[in-house]
Amino acid sequence: MKNIIKSLLLVAVVGSFWACTNEDIVVTYPSSIPQIDTAEVTETTITYGDSIHLKIAVSDKVAPLSTILIRVVVNNDIVVSEKVRTKGNQSSFTRAYHVPFVANRPDNTPVKVYLTLTNVSGIEKDSILSTTIAKRPIITDLYLVPDFGSGATTKLTLVNADSLIYKATGLSLSTSFNYKLATKINAYKRIDWTGLVFGKVGDGIGIIDQTGESINATDGTLVGISIFTFDALQFKAKVGGKLLEPVTTLDVIADLVANPASLNNNTGFRGGNVYFGENVEVTFSGLTGDIANNISPDYFEVTGTNKAKFLGKTGLYKAYYLTTANYVYIEPQPETLYPDVLWVCGTGYGRPSTPYITTGSWNWNSPLDYYPARLVSPGVYQVTMYCKNSPSTDANIYGKLDFKFFHKRGWWDGHETWVDDYTVQEPFLGPKGVGGNVKVLSATVIEGVFKFTLDTNAKTLKYEKLN
Repeated sequence: MKNIIKSLLLVAVVGSFWACTNEDIVVTYPSSIPQIDTAEVTETTITYGDSIHLKIAVSDKVAPLSTILIRVVVNNDIVVSEKVRTKGNQSSFTRAYHVPFVANRPDNTPVKVYLTLTNVSGIEKDSILSTTIAKRPIITDLYLVPDFGSGATTKLTLVNADSLIYKATGLSLSTSFNYKLATKINAYKRIDWTGLVFGKVGDGIGIIDQTGESINATDGTLVGISIFTFDALQFKAKVGGKLLEPVTTLDVIADLVANPASLNNNTGFRGGNVYFGENVEVTFSGLTGDIANNISPDYFEVTGTNKAKFLGKTGLYKAYYLTTANYVYIEPQPETLYPDVLWVCGTGYGRPSTPYITTGSWNWNSPLDYYPARLVSPGVYQVTMYCKNSPSTDANIYGKLDFKFFHKRGWWDGHETWVDDYTVQEPFLGPKGVGGNVKVLSATVIEGVFKFTLDTNAKTLKYEKLN
């Protein structure tokens, strides 16, 4: 019985050894260099937007083949990169590769095909094909085609044949419109899709089909867009026209429309775009009482009974007049981002004018909810608010004065300035673990108008109590 057991154990050990040996076998081949027997592109010339057809035959007499890397390069840009499996000692195949018409494609440029063939031993063979020339599509005519209702179709003039610059002047377009560029139009002066059409591609301009998007042109610093220029080499467009001049008068009733569409829950607001100039004095009308109590102290310095000097950078701003409070809110355009502005949102604060009330909430519906912190110098922001801290009604040790600096007007995860690591002037706090909010202890009585200065360079938040 013992002998039988010993025999079985011996068989098991031998079997196990044989299995492990079988698994660990590595096949090696004598050194050999794989060969690219045939590599040719059918086309000698193409137009950007066409395809090239590649024919390849490869072999290795000794070692099996592994892969071939194919890269199509135009003007130092890799257009295509594909790795093809090449099993056995021989392989042949054909491929077709699209060569798109995109920005910065010069005329009469070689289309280069780089080949790297590798066998299973890791030995490589390289080859380069440069037998095909790519030409730019011939653009005889180019038309600016605004979207329906935005303006009339206009033919552009080639003003620089070497740099492919097209231009139109004397236009009567608004300061924001959507458009496409077409090489052909029909009898109704709309796009003929049998020609090339430029539209929005990613964050830039490119060739599109009928499913493509229009391009947007916007310049709020102009009275209107009267000049349009397109660089057909770099695929870049720019607009021009008469620059807006900073306002010197503002009638809060006549110049600002009721219930502006840019606000939600905007009962009682009038508003609109106003082009203000830095250090330009503005004469206000439609306000009653002390002008210092009617306008934002962060954006204006009172210079007279109904006059104030604008303190912000020259540009297009939103002006909102709250009729029920006789107060003018000023803020940058809603899409303005940090570092050009920081946006304050939270609770326990309101406009710095009498009668003092807190209106802030964790919302972005109207200027009652949020405040812009003006950029006063690189990395330094200022915001003036009436603040009132009331004891919390829940178990939280912090009061109801609670706000944060945001990089965008609206909810935008991860784009906030947290004051956890800032030196915050007491009695305001930047407590750890509360999401970077500015808070106060609920037992601390705080009420008054405060001018806050957030310095992102020195990492400090200081204040001046105005009353």
